[in-house]
Amino acid sequence: MAADTIEIPPAAEFVGLVRHVVGATARLGRLSPDSVENAKLVASEACTNAVTMSSRIGSSDPVEIRADLEGDRLRIVIEDRGEFPVMEVHTAGDPDSLDFSFERGLSLPLIQGLVDDFQLSPREGGGSVVRMAIVDVPAEEREGS
Repeated sequence: MAADTIEIPPAAEFVGLVRHVVGATARLGRLSPDSVENAKLVASEACTNAVTMSSRIGSSDPVEIRADLEGDRLRIVIEDRGEFPVMEVHTAGDPDSLDFSFERGLSLPLIQGLVDDFQLSPREGGGSVVRMAIVDVPAEEREGS
């Protein structure tokens, strides 16, 4: 299946759109309901980070999101031109504070726990690239259970 690609402005109000596009792509691939929900959640978390990092430096460059299916594997790539996040895991803090956020490392364990592959790397020319993959149980096996 071809990749679905969208670009959004680096603004929080567009993260919901990303969630819907990734969810629709996962459903079209007949991924299990749990995998669809996981895909939507990790895409939202990573995209929120991309928007946050972009707005932190005042970048108006779009955030690019690609989702594609290959068999039972959904791949999601999110690229931004924001500040590359410094990962520091904090074990204490108020969940409503700015310290309780992706760039502080608290969303990373969540994302990594829901995906089968995760890579975060600097983007050439500035910014970040997040690559994630969710491998689902094939539909034939789910239906046969």
